[in-house]
Amino acid sequence: MKLDLHIHSRFSRDGTASPEEILRRCKDVGLDGCSITDHNSIEGSLEACEIGAAMGLTVVRGIEISSINGHILAYGLSAPVQRGLSVSETIRRIHAAGGIAVAAHPTRFGSGLGEADIADVGFDAVEILNGGSSGRGNRRASTIAADLKLPGIGGSDAHKIAEIGRSFTVIDEFTSEADVIRSVVEGRPEASGRSRSAGEGLMHAIEATFDWTRRGFKRL
Repeated sequence: MKLDLHIHSRFSRDGTASPEEILRRCKDVGLDGCSITDHNSIEGSLEACEIGAAMGLTVVRGIEISSINGHILAYGLSAPVQRGLSVSETIRRIHAAGGIAVAAHPTRFGSGLGEADIADVGFDAVEILNGGSSGRGNRRASTIAADLKLPGIGGSDAHKIAEIGRSFTVIDEFTSEADVIRSVVEGRPEASGRSRSAGEGLMHAIEATFDWTRRGFKRL
């Protein structure tokens, strides 16, 4: 069974689609579940939870939190965690709220944490296959996870409908958010799909630079 654990909706400043549109796309590309992980916002994820069951999809509550050193994916939360905190404090708050913490695209310049900020701070897993990252970056992420003996997950990091399902997580069987989270913690998921192509990377760089300028050179 497959689910995309890293999707952005219009509730992210760099997303475009509504939660309902995202769920329909997930069905169309053969996914069994997903998580909407907007930047520092959980509204889209909670909205998706309300309509996911009726569409036969398992929706995991998610959010991508901007720590002071990089992005952290959190799953299983019902409220956002404050941005701009240290990595360890962000993870502490995620765990205190009953969620799990995953290092997002750890080798990405500007928003990835890097190995030094992942080790020994309590991460539950590492995103080892991100559809918006290069093959080289994803291979490095896999090495980091292996070195730290942490499970690895996959997600498209989609900001547009067409990108959904480019990378995903495979779990033998799940019917609920709790099943998915338990599988991640126990190290049973597999990451599958593909990295971005060179052309996709160039387009992403152009769009990211434009968006960064539009935000007044502020990080997400």
